[in-house]
Amino acid sequence: MSKNKTYTEAMTRLEEIVRIIEHDSPDVDELTQLAEEAIALIGFCKEKLTAADKQIEELMAKLS
Repeated sequence: MSKNKTYTEAMTRLEEIVRIIEHDSPDVDELTQLAEEAIALIGFCKEKLTAADKQIEELMAKLS
């Protein structure tokens, strides 16, 4: 995940990919490429969310 460094950038690109698929009717090759990129972006976002959740849990534990 080198192009998108933040969660927001990754989500913006995912939204763009959805728009392309819905409105531009990409050919099979482009669709495959877009699907691969989307899967990588989803994995990146999942990692970011998991890390944020862990960090929040650790911070909340300090309050106890």
